[in-house]
Amino acid sequence: MTGKVILFHPPYDGPPLGPPLSLLSLASPLVHAGMSVCIVDGSIEPDFKSVLAREIRDAVCLGISLLTGRMILCAIDVAQCVRQLRPEVPIIFGGWHPSLLPEQTLKEDRVDIVARGQGERTLFETVIQLQEKKSLESVQGISFKAEGRSINNPDRPVENINNFPPPAFEMGNFEAYERVTGVRKLPYASSLGCPYACHYCTDQVFYNRRFNAYTAARVVAEVTDLVSRYRLTDVALLDSNFPVNVKRAVEIASGFIQSGIKFRWTFQASTDLLCRMTDDEVRMLAESGVAHMGFGTESASEEVLQSMNKKHQRI
Repeated sequence: MTGKVILFHPPYDGPPLGPPLSLLSLASPLVHAGMSVCIVDGSIEPDFKSVLAREIRDAVCLGISLLTGRMILCAIDVAQCVRQLRPEVPIIFGGWHPSLLPEQTLKEDRVDIVARGQGERTLFETVIQLQEKKSLESVQGISFKAEGRSINNPDRPVENINNFPPPAFEMGNFEAYERVTGVRKLPYASSLGCPYACHYCTDQVFYNRRFNAYTAARVVAEVTDLVSRYRLTDVALLDSNFPVNVKRAVEIASGFIQSGIKFRWTFQASTDLLCRMTDDEVRMLAESGVAHMGFGTESASEEVLQSMNKKHQRI
């Protein structure tokens, strides 16, 4: 297919974990369909405006993935620069912030389309419609401007992540990230979503309390292959709540050990799930290379836990 898709990740506070997994995931279906994709990460490219100005010349659209915070200002600034260079190029905002506040985001003059929620299929279909100059009204999961009004298409149902090709890790410049952080780290998500409904968490809005996961065998095969291929030292599992299925979590740790490939890895978890593990299972996690476990917001107060709707947590 002709045309090029530009994907931009604004810089944010703190060092990057590695290539932005969100953009690698969005790029994969496009690349598999024969499209040209250019990823620009402001975290490692100080002159990202010049790069975008060069790449936008033959682009079908510009997609920007962002969180709430300072990334918004950078995203709007970049959108303004692109608008001045090529006002006809559609600008798409996606990610957590635009998905949670699509109408507010679409009020920004420099935003043409908002991709809400799970983005792989949504972006792919949007790009196809843009290339063929067809209406966007058939694309689920987007909000867009047309003839002076805002249109909110129906939500796109959450799709099983096994339906998508692996993220386009071959597009990640691990050497560049190592120069910035001193570590060759892989960002990886073995699952999406969480079955809990904590009031402060956005996961339930995105994924409707569904835990959507790769099999343990797939995780072990993919991670160990990527670690070997790109000479990585660290893996950051970005799952919202990795050990929701404790049996699967233990199988992954066991698979890492049996592979004989050494690397450090980290994950996030709810404390109640870790408390259900036996001492042997925790020791297996440590033996497999777990260097850090991150915990969500917790409390020793039953009243506070109830106010956060942490029904799974009890003192």
